[in-house]
This record gives sequence, C-alpha cells and structure tokens, in this order.
Amino acid sequence: MAAILVPAGLVFSYWDIIQSLVHQWLNNEDYSHGLLIVPIAAYLVWHKRAELLSVDIRPDWRALSVLFFAIAVFVVGELGAELFTTRVSMVFFIIGLTWFLCGSQVVRVLRFPLAFLFLMIPLPGFVYRNLTFPLQLMSSAGAVGVLNILGISAYCEGNVIDLGTMRLQVVEACNGLRYILPLLSLGILFAFFFQKVIWKRILLVLITVPVAMLANISRIAGTGILAEFWGNQVAEGFLHSFSGWVVFMVSLGLLGLFNYVLKLIPEYAPKHILSSKTPHRRICRTLTWPPVVIALAIVLFTPQIVNYAGKVPPLPLLKPLDTFPTEFEGWVGHKSRMDSYIWKKVGGQEYVLIDYYKPDESPLSFYVAYYEYQRKAGDFVHSPRLCLPGAGWFVEENRVRHLSQAMAGNEAGQDLQINELVISKNGARQLVYFWYQGRGRNFTNEYAAKFYMVWDGLWRRRTDGALVRLITSLPTGECVDEGHKRMDPFALAAAAALDDFLP
Repeated sequence: MAAILVPAGLVFSYWDIIQSLVHQWLNNEDYSHGLLIVPIAAYLVWHKRAELLSVDIRPDWRALSVLFFAIAVFVVGELGAELFTTRVSMVFFIIGLTWFLCGSQVVRVLRFPLAFLFLMIPLPGFVYRNLTFPLQLMSSAGAVGVLNILGISAYCEGNVIDLGTMRLQVVEACNGLRYILPLLSLGILFAFFFQKVIWKRILLVLITVPVAMLANISRIAGTGILAEFWGNQVAEGFLHSFSGWVVFMVSLGLLGLFNYVLKLIPEYAPKHILSSKTPHRRICRTLTWPPVVIALAIVLFTPQIVNYAGKVPPLPLLKPLDTFPTEFEGWVGHKSRMDSYIWKKVGGQEYVLIDYYKPDESPLSFYVAYYEYQRKAGDFVHSPRLCLPGAGWFVEENRVRHLSQAMAGNEAGQDLQINELVISKNGARQLVYFWYQGRGRNFTNEYAAKFYMVWDGLWRRRTDGALVRLITSLPTGECVDEGHKRMDPFALAAAAALDDFLP
C-alpha cells in the first residue's frame, strides 16, 4: 500500500511540473529522449533486484534532511522563475523518499538508477540559451570546412552559410543538442553496462560530445551538398529530416565501436582472494506505518509550503509606462505597438516602445518591458543577447560598460551599468544597450539577476523588474564611439527617469 500511496502523493504534488516536463519532451526534439529515461531507470531498478533482496529495508530518519532540502530547492525554483530547479527538486524528493522509507542500503544499491533520473531534466533556460548560439556558430564553421574540403565553395558569416547561389541559415534547431543529450545518456548507459574500469567509463562518456558534434556538422554539410546540386527545396524537405535519423544512427554506431575498442584494452584489476563462505545473515525488512504517514504528509503539504514561500504578490508600476515622455533630452519620439503574439511570448505586464528622432542624428529605439512578478514558463525577463541572434543578427562585440554621470556632465543621478552589443545583419550594423532595473538595483548579469530575484523574493517578498533596451543604427563609416555620444547621455537620463515609474 505504501508503494502506491507515496508515489501517488508525489505525482499529485508535482502534477503541474510533470505536465510541463512531458509537454517539453513531446514538443522539443532536443529533449525528446526524456520520454525514455523513466522506463530505462525502472529497468535499471529491476536489473538490481537480486541485490535489493540481499539488503535491509528500514526507515532512516536522516533522510528528512534531503526531503527538506528538496522543498527548499522547490521554493528557490518558484522564486527564481526557473523550471529546471523545480524539476530537480522532484528528483531530490524521489531520492529522499527512497532513503527515508527504505534506508541507506537501498539507496546505495539504486544510486545509479536514481542519479540517471537527472538526465530527464531539460537544461536551465538561461544555460540552454547561452549554449545554442555558440553551438550554431561552431556547427556552421565546421560544416563550411567540410564543404570546402569537398571542393564546394562556401563562406560562413555567423550562423549563415553562403554557397554563392543561395544562403543557408543554421537555425536554433540545428545547434546539435538533439544529438549531444541523447548520445550522452546512451554513453552513460554503455559505460554502466559494458565498462568496469573507471577511466574507461569516463572516456566513453566524454567521447559522446565530439561524436555528437561531428554528427551535427555532417548533417549540416550534407544539407549544403543537397542544396548545391539539387536546390534548396530538396535540402529542406524530407531528406533533411530523414538525414537526421541516419546521422544519429551512424553516430550511435561510432559510439558502440568506441565502446568495443575500449573492451579490447586489457584491464589490470587487482585479483581478490575469495574468502570462505560467509555466514547467513538475517535480512531486516521493517517498514511501519508511522514513517509512511510522515512521508505522505511531507509530500502532500509541500505545495502549500511552496505556495506560501515561493509565490509573491504582483507589484504594479507607480505610473503607467505609456506616460513616458515622447519629448526627452532633446529628442522627439513616436510610440509604436508590438505584435500581440510577440508580446504574449515576452510575458510581461506593461511595456513602452518609442522611436526617438533628432535632426542630423540616427534614430534611437527605446524599449522597456515591466514584470509585476516573475514566474516560470516564460513570464520572466529575457536577455536580448540571446533573442537578437535568433532574429538573424550576428553579435560582433559584447561587453559590459560603466556609464558615469560625471562623464556625462551631470552632478545628480546614479551611475549605470549596461551591456553593450555591436550587431550586424546583411551589411547593417547597430549599437545595442540593455540592462535590468528594478527593486532599487541595476544588473547586467543574468545570473546575478536570478540570485537577487530569489533573495528579494525570500526577504522582500517581491520579484518585479524591468528590462531596458536602447538601439541605434551605425551608418556606414560611423565608428562605435560616435554611437556612444548619442546613446550614453540618453541611457543615463532614461534610467533616472524610470525611477519615477518603477516601484
């Protein structure tokens, strides 16, 4: 009965998390392998059945620390608007419940199946977004190298491959993670079942990453070959999708071949002298109802604890952003509206988008998105550093700058930290500033913003915040310093003016 009640209680408490996890497995091919992780983990438990029959099963109260840690991780995930953390807390809960109800000996036997469950969790959003574009660039450059070796003229500009007659964009879906993550999981399984020496296991797992990258590069290069000889429609049609499966199976074969080669290397393991028969030990299996009731109570009360500690009330603006002045610092602005679909993706509560003009100056685009509170599933501040490449812009320069009021000739006001990007697309160049502002803080780093969002959520009961973005064009022949002269004073003045709007 306990084997049914406790898992059912866990599913009930994490139902929303499980639903979003399954939805991501089904709709994001980078994580579709997650559908197989739980069945494989269940098989691994069954594989250990003989060992499980030879160990004691008894409650271990020390495991309460793991359960309380899992609750804390769940709360942090809610406050930090990060699905990854809440999902990880579920795995910690499974480990803690196994330890609490069955004891440390059972956890020791099941340590690999339990740890294997972490592979079903998609990467944190900000880690995924920071990985995808570099992987796109790496794959694009590698594919161009292969095409050049084969005698096909190709040129790489960011994540765009120029074949002369056509241009192929290596989109986010071709970043290679849909090869890396499944092969990594399979490499860990191969290491567990077929290798006994630790260095061989580590090497087999590590080799999965370059094999997966080579597979992705081969697929992109193959798409380039198809496009060169048979046209873009053939390259993007059925063959493009089918080639993904073919390349994955080839990479899996290479992994199996490497595993076989490792098996051929002699293993110089020390010989153990077998002792005489060990006396028969009586196995203790005592699982009483009090630990089961306590475990069930902890599981069922977790949503209430998380709702109290992890949910914060929305904090509205002091003044609507729509009232931000259109005549500002000598510039005259015209407000515009964002596409409703895009704004829904952004997930904020209010925004303002103004294009400012001044005679003999390139226009400035000013954008502020405000979040009354930040939460999982997309309703949190997104970094333009990651969104702009998705729109086809190539990031030429990326730096953090400190803007001083004194340098701008102002005696009042606070200094400002900003992220500065120089981006290009089809010959056009732009200078981009952006920063995070709110709760009396100014951030440029996404990780620091996450940390203080959790900190302020715990101690100040608020996670509101705003993203501020400023863009200007860099006409042909204009250097970045000229753009600084337009942007720096405006950014300082805008940050100071926003203090009257942000709570």
